[in-house]
Amino acid sequence: MNRDGFHFAPAAVAIVWFACWIGAASGQEGRERSQDGAEPSPPLTISPDEPGDRLSRIESRLRQLESHDQQLQKRYDDLTRRYLKLREQFNGPVIGAEATNADGQGVPGGLDFGLSSLSWIQDEKSGNAEDAEQSGEEGSVRRQSGAGGAGIRTGSSRPQRLPFGQAPRTPFVSVPGAARVQSGTSGPGVRVAVTTGQAMGDYVERRGPYVPDMRPVALGASVQFREGLQVRSTDEFFTMEFHNLSQLDYREFSQTGDALHDNFIIPRQRWYFQGDVTPYATYYTVINRGYGSLDILDSWVDFNFAPKYKEQFQIRVGRMKTPYTYEYIKISESDLIAPERSLFVGNFADNREEGAMVHGRLFDNIMEYYAGVFNGPRRSFQGFNNSKNFNGFLNFKPFVNTDIGWLKNLNIGGSMNGGIGRDPIQPAALTTANDQSPATSAAVLNVSPTFLIFDPKTFENGARAQWSGDVAYYYKSFTFLGGYQGGFQDYSLERSGTSTSAAVFGAFASGAFAGVGNSKVTRVPLTGWSVAASYFLTGEQITRRVYLTEPIRPFGYYNGRLNPGAIEVYSRISNLQLGDQVFTGGIANPAFWANRATAIDTGVNWYWNHYVRMYFDWQHSMFNQPVFLSESKSSKHQDLFWIRTQVFF
Repeated sequence: MNRDGFHFAPAAVAIVWFACWIGAASGQEGRERSQDGAEPSPPLTISPDEPGDRLSRIESRLRQLESHDQQLQKRYDDLTRRYLKLREQFNGPVIGAEATNADGQGVPGGLDFGLSSLSWIQDEKSGNAEDAEQSGEEGSVRRQSGAGGAGIRTGSSRPQRLPFGQAPRTPFVSVPGAARVQSGTSGPGVRVAVTTGQAMGDYVERRGPYVPDMRPVALGASVQFREGLQVRSTDEFFTMEFHNLSQLDYREFSQTGDALHDNFIIPRQRWYFQGDVTPYATYYTVINRGYGSLDILDSWVDFNFAPKYKEQFQIRVGRMKTPYTYEYIKISESDLIAPERSLFVGNFADNREEGAMVHGRLFDNIMEYYAGVFNGPRRSFQGFNNSKNFNGFLNFKPFVNTDIGWLKNLNIGGSMNGGIGRDPIQPAALTTANDQSPATSAAVLNVSPTFLIFDPKTFENGARAQWSGDVAYYYKSFTFLGGYQGGFQDYSLERSGTSTSAAVFGAFASGAFAGVGNSKVTRVPLTGWSVAASYFLTGEQITRRVYLTEPIRPFGYYNGRLNPGAIEVYSRISNLQLGDQVFTGGIANPAFWANRATAIDTGVNWYWNHYVRMYFDWQHSMFNQPVFLSESKSSKHQDLFWIRTQVFF
């Protein structure tokens, strides 16, 4: 042993002896902690039978002690965080509490009304003896009093008391991994919570033994504002989020005519209601007013059979966005790069239908899948024949779990849909600056360049098949979206005369679609593509277009200067082509319309804050032949100058 080692050994022996003394003094505490899940302490004695010289054994024990110290420190830090969260829940201010969304972005000035504390106020009134006898526990049932519907409570009802010293379950605790993900919705995404289903067990325990006419357990709730207004029961058995989307456009056209005119319009006013009812069901309802009347846009429920695995598999039933193309299923109307969708997707995506769909994410989030069966007609509430359409979508993120940072958010997707139908035509007109609208709504012709209108007697009659390949890439402040679509649609023209079905149904004929059939079918090929790119000049970064961004410096004058908000520049080119069969088959008039269109959108998105956004867009549209503008005017191109204001929370 060298001279340095000789001097080091006595000091090391002293350190180990001191550690042994400390370990003996705290041995009982260590045993208690090990019962609570902590790592047991390593043996602190040095056996002469261990291999190696004494100095090596001492150094080995020192490394073990250091490792154990790190484990204890980690546990201490975790307990400290839990204590601070509980203290903040009960003692924090009612207004101005810090709100952190699921993506870790702080929202200044978040509101927490702290209503969860109300559920633990104990009612000191004596219970109703008859109610107590009927239920076997305080306030757990209501007495039926002859009223229909919900019934009337006749006895006193009090929240169930907690055992002394037991604190309520803390709401709104951020759980690592419980991030908001988009799940085929329009507007907000759906929160996929990491849960083992214990909330259901807690609920049953609080409810107590079953008795006839039993009411659900009264649960305290807390209210908080983040992206939207959130209401949650204290055990998260029930949640609800409310969102609002308001869009106002001013559109000015370089060439106008009848019916195209400069206009102020409201393309979308929507109210969203979403949340959980038990850990096994998620609901989503959207009310919309656009070019048509106020109506239900979406109404579906996701069911899962094991909350722990809900991210991997869920069943959705109701009216929903059908899974076709990345642009449509993964990006909502409030988060698009340009104000509206690309030409093929905006005109020929299946839009919303009623049906059933399975969806989830597998292989550690590398693959996302959607597969569903739907009625068939685009943008419909019901089908008009016995056959059903199939839709499927796959999206891969092959590098999401690697250390290749610049490829982590590369998405490669593919989708298809198909079926056989005999349905009213949808859409009845093809436009460059509009999503699909009801076939009965003529308002769309006033606000968007129109390059083809189908013959009024046209209906969809036969097979339909479409496919799409998509690429989406996000890297820091840069976004790229690309897609190529194709397929075909069978059309027919109604024969002259009145069918027996139409005569029988009378005024109901249009609703039952009892038109006069035609054996002549025209198959029209469809192709399209789009490429879009955007970049945040102010440095914001995104990994997907869901809820978009919290600006680095939200717009406004503060901190002694005017702050810009977030500024995103973008450009997109999209193309849509219909085969010449649309003219040769008499489906549309070639003297008035074009069957090929290209639109270039260039502009700036200005985000004032997380909730307010303004679009400034110039759209230049080009057609393969002149399209009708008025009795004396036709044109092969159109220019649209477009300003949109949007508030979404």
